[in-house]
Amino acid sequence: MLRATLLLLALAAGVNAECPNACSGHGVCSAYDTCTCHRNFEGADCSLRTCPFGSAHVDTPKGDLDGSSDALDDAHTTVIYGSTKYPFGTQEQFPNMTDSSGRGTKNTAHYYMECSNKGICDRKAGECECFAGYDGSACQRASCPNDCSGHGTCEHVQTLAANDFDNIYELWDAELTMGCACDAGYTGPDCSTLECKYGIDPLYVDDAATARVEEVSYSVRGTTLSGTYALKFYDVFGEDYVTDAIKVGATCDTVTDTLEALPGTVIPSGSIVCDADVTANTVSEYKLTFTGNPGYLKQLDLDYYLDGQRSTLTSTTDPKIRIFSPGRKGEFTDYFATQCAGVEVTIAGSRTTSNLGYETSATVANELNSGYYLSSLSAAEIKALKICLGDADGETSNNVEVYNWDYGSMYAIDGTVSIMDSYPHAIKLVDTTPADNYNGGYYYLMWWAPDDTKFVLANAPPTLSDDYSANTDYYVYTTDGVVERVILDDYSSDGELTTVSAIGNVEPRITAWFQEFTNVLYTSYDVSCENDLTNVEPCLEKGDLLFIIDAKYMVTSYDATDATDSVAGNDDLIDIFASETATGQLYTIEKIYNVDPTSSTWLVEDRFRIVVDKNINFRGMNYTTYFDDSGVGSRKHGVVNLFKFAPATTGNYEFVSQCSNRGACDSDAGTCECFKGYTGDDCTTQSSLAV
Repeated sequence: MLRATLLLLALAAGVNAECPNACSGHGVCSAYDTCTCHRNFEGADCSLRTCPFGSAHVDTPKGDLDGSSDALDDAHTTVIYGSTKYPFGTQEQFPNMTDSSGRGTKNTAHYYMECSNKGICDRKAGECECFAGYDGSACQRASCPNDCSGHGTCEHVQTLAANDFDNIYELWDAELTMGCACDAGYTGPDCSTLECKYGIDPLYVDDAATARVEEVSYSVRGTTLSGTYALKFYDVFGEDYVTDAIKVGATCDTVTDTLEALPGTVIPSGSIVCDADVTANTVSEYKLTFTGNPGYLKQLDLDYYLDGQRSTLTSTTDPKIRIFSPGRKGEFTDYFATQCAGVEVTIAGSRTTSNLGYETSATVANELNSGYYLSSLSAAEIKALKICLGDADGETSNNVEVYNWDYGSMYAIDGTVSIMDSYPHAIKLVDTTPADNYNGGYYYLMWWAPDDTKFVLANAPPTLSDDYSANTDYYVYTTDGVVERVILDDYSSDGELTTVSAIGNVEPRITAWFQEFTNVLYTSYDVSCENDLTNVEPCLEKGDLLFIIDAKYMVTSYDATDATDSVAGNDDLIDIFASETATGQLYTIEKIYNVDPTSSTWLVEDRFRIVVDKNINFRGMNYTTYFDDSGVGSRKHGVVNLFKFAPATTGNYEFVSQCSNRGACDSDAGTCECFKGYTGDDCTTQSSLAV
């Protein structure tokens, strides 16, 4: 009897057996005495914590979860359901690369993983112990090193892109990857490195070479104009400085004194060269050359909202503000550093010249013929220049003559008309007797007209008498870099047809239009390198260098007295500091992107856009749009050709650098340790006493 009682008790005990550790109070004891854990708990007894999940910085497959030995078989990728860690299921390999419709999906290698695959889970606390360089509750952020050393702010990569000409970054880590936005004068991944003062290499400037420094023109125009504005100046480090208020109609002395009064002598005293054209109550226009601030500078800005949201300029018409580089800007590197020895030229011709290249009439020149050409060349100088120009397209097999060079031009099929091809020559012309060491020269695109035996300029010289006259002698500087016109490569792989059946029947040129004195180009085709379907040659991307040249030259009448463009039929296209045409400025692409079609796309293509670093320095007088901002037809848009400039890897001269190439920068102190024979805070001064 006793034995039977004990057996019944044993059976009863088996029936009432409990789950391990009573599921630790974090789960429910279910069938077969197994724990169904509450959310964020796991383990056989639900005693372990699940850590937060985040987008994996580097994803990993999870292995053969069901022991079926098919983890490497794409056709049998197993999805596990009912897991305590993955209650909604997971897969053995990466998440599916396609959606339910079979379409490919993006960012599939960054699926949610515990601690974002960049940390170890503390199962007792349920907290991630992140690897070095990552932080956040799920280690989801790539942290900034050393908290930017106290000399910068830690920002999302999306924010860093937006701060750079409003570039858009929308990849999977837009708000997960972090980086330092360093204070001006600091650099490095953690902003711990001090930059030294920049200067011009004293061995660069000689009797022939002169330095290109920042040159900017700005104007304030209106009717019965009065009030004040301020200028925002950017130094070589990108730091901005805002001047005190400047009255409309101020003299050059007032403008320069106000700029040079900025703190920290950011602009050295007496270093600004200023020219002005001031008409009381109508126009205040200035050209400023910052000779004491070498290197690349962001474009000067003008602020006339000095009282909150209220404009501090008054005018009976909306005031017009124009800011642009007349043709020279600050640079770090000279890509045209090789002088063609023994060659001096002048510029001859005019906009009505009708004997160079293809023209539709005596007054309208086509195919990037400005009407100007290089003159005063002897036969020996022509030969020497051909040798200096050399190969234009990077392909020596098509070079011509004993000089082993490219014409930069081509013939129509009838053999009577020559036009510029896709690979013109690029040169820099420097005044042989500059007024100072900061003339720097102008860039030109050029091609050879065999029938006329002349070097034809694709862009015209500047209109200012102090920058150009028919009697000005120039040294010629050449480059090994390649200039290539952006085209739609429909017919051949070499970027240009070898024969042309008729003028205009060549591979389509990509053109762009823009509003006067702005920095946004609207291209006729998607030219971005990110467009895999494009047959644009060459494609363009952020950082590329561009020549922007008038697509067609036209002779017309001008009215320089109409300061506000308010008189119908008149256009003051020749401003005192604005060139009639692009002077060959090299622009840098800061942003290239597409937008959805607008209400006017059907009329004028405006979806494909390029933002360059400086406002385009001419009006673009050869395209009459159907409307302007007020809906009235207006000549305020220009059509241009685009030429990508690919600098050579040799023959360049970095003439502006920290410590002027003549010293070493102590990055801890931000001071220059000058080499023997050089002195000064930027090592620009040569001295036999500096030992």
